[in-house]
Amino acid sequence: KQWYQRRVRANVQGIGPMFRLTIEVMNTSSSVPIMGAYIMLVTNETLYVLEKCYIALPLLVPGLSYTVNVMVRCTSEQGVTDSINVFVYVKGRSAAALTAQIDMPASEAMIVG
Repeated sequence: KQWYQRRVRANVQGIGPMFRLTIEVMNTSSSVPIMGAYIMLVTNETLYVLEKCYIALPLLVPGLSYTVNVMVRCTSEQGVTDSINVFVYVKGRSAAALTAQIDMPASEAMIVG
């Protein structure tokens, strides 16, 4: 059993080439706060430019959700898509505490044009 419990959700908003990636992290423990957590975003840098790829999180109080938004710009003019990988780490741990893969939609500006 893990020493803490947590959940991550992510969604993408927008029709492109600019998208807003919303990431929600929640400590689902009933009593144990999580300190030193951070988010790392990894993607194909030839297709996407991320506003930021490292996000430090505040103290994760049990039962509360923390939401961060990251702007993503699609640079492909060919309608090619890929994914953005979300990793939540806790300081002092070598493995990611949580992972998620977000499949990015095609940029409508590229499809219509």
